Order: sequence, then C-alpha cells, then structure tokens
Amino acid sequence: MFAVLFISALVTAHATEIPSYIRACGRKDSNYDQCIADNLNSVKDKFCTGFPEFNISPIEPVIFDTIVIYDTDNLKLYLRDAKLKGFCDYVVNSVHTDSDRLQIDFEAVVKQITIDTSYDFDIHVLVSLANKGLVSITADNALLKVNMQLKVATKNNEKEIYASKVSSNVNIAAFKYKFDDSEKELLQLHQAISNVVDSNTQDIIDKVRPVIEERISQIIISLFNGISRSNYEKLFPENA
Repeated sequence: MFAVLFISALVTAHATEIPSYIRACGRKDSNYDQCIADNLNSVKDKFCTGFPEFNISPIEPVIFDTIVIYDTDNLKLYLRDAKLKGFCDYVVNSVHTDSDRLQIDFEAVVKQITIDTSYDFDIHVLVSLANKGLVSITADNALLKVNMQLKVATKNNEKEIYASKVSSNVNIAAFKYKFDDSEKELLQLHQAISNVVDSNTQDIIDKVRPVIEERISQIIISLFNGISRSNYEKLFPENA
C-alpha cells in the first residue's frame, strides 16, 4: 500500500538509475494514473521484505505500544505491544491524480490485516475479573483509501518533491479474534471478554481504526520526506 509513496524514494541519492521494477511516470502522459498503479502492483511484496539496496527496512510489523479501547471505572480493555501485519498484500482498485500531479488518491483492498497482541482486561460487575493474555485478531478485505498532498520546491537550483499532508482511511467491516486458551483457568475470563467484544464490535472498530490510520499517515510522511525530496525530474519528468 505504501508503494506509491516510495516510488521516488527508491531512486534518490542512494541510486543513480531507476530500478527495473519502477517506471518513471511522465507528468504529461495520458496514462499517468495507470503508471502509478503499475508501480503500486510491482513493488508491493518488497514492503514486507525490505529494500536492502536502498537501506530501507521492512515496514512490517507496525508496532503499537498501547491501544486504549475502554478505560472506565467498571471496564478497562487495552491492547499492549500490538504487532500489525498484512499491508503488503493488497489489490489496487483505483488511482487518481489531479491535473498538476501533486495530489494522489489511491484505493486498495488489503486482503487480511492481522494483529498479534496482548490484552489487558479488567471488568467489575458483581466481582472483579482481570487478567493479561494473548489474542490474535484478523480482519479480511479491509478497504484502504489514501490521499497524498505533494509540494514541489526549488533548493540549490534543483526541484524537490515532498509530501506536505497525508490522510488515510481504513474501512474494516468486521473482525475475528482467537485467545490463547492453553491456560484452561482463563476460559471464564475469555468468555467475559468475548461478551464485551461481541456486544460492541462496531464501537471497538471505531476506537482502533483512527489509531491505525494515524500511524499509516505518519509512516508515509516520514519515509517519503526522509528519502524522496530530490530527483523530481527523474521520477516525474514531463514525458517518460
């Protein structure tokens, strides 16, 4: 999913030639949007394996120290040390750029998002039930939409391109989860957690989704601007 963000990153000062798996996209090319889509498709696997030739490490797993779902007097539910994977396996639905090529919108379906995490749960009803344990969460066919605002500036008589703003939207319709039930004495607690989760599925999605979206946008801006400020004409010539 991050491929479009790093098309320029892959041909910066770290390399003198554009790698064979990246196409330069001419700004006046009538097939410019398709060129971007082709690049998205051609490099997606590399975001899980990394780009060692450019000193780019794999972006996965994306780690969240703590995700707060509920924090009230009677109910606390946190996800700790959450490791998110799956964004390397996507299908591009569409790519759209504006007339000056400085805005890129793309939409993709992420086939499966997985989160391996620890839960921290505490509920007070008649008695207190509290524990920490492991849970694996999956969400199939999440719809990802990204809007990327670019700017071009001149520095030392050379044009640079950078991301000034990125917004991400992840649409998750449903999710499944599985506890580590190796400790049988936790079965009652896991049932209590299941009752909370199953009764508040959409509310939980609404709490977790913005945290994921914010991190995606941060990663995109940080990596794009950290690697891709130069080589504007090489990456986006008028004609390719």
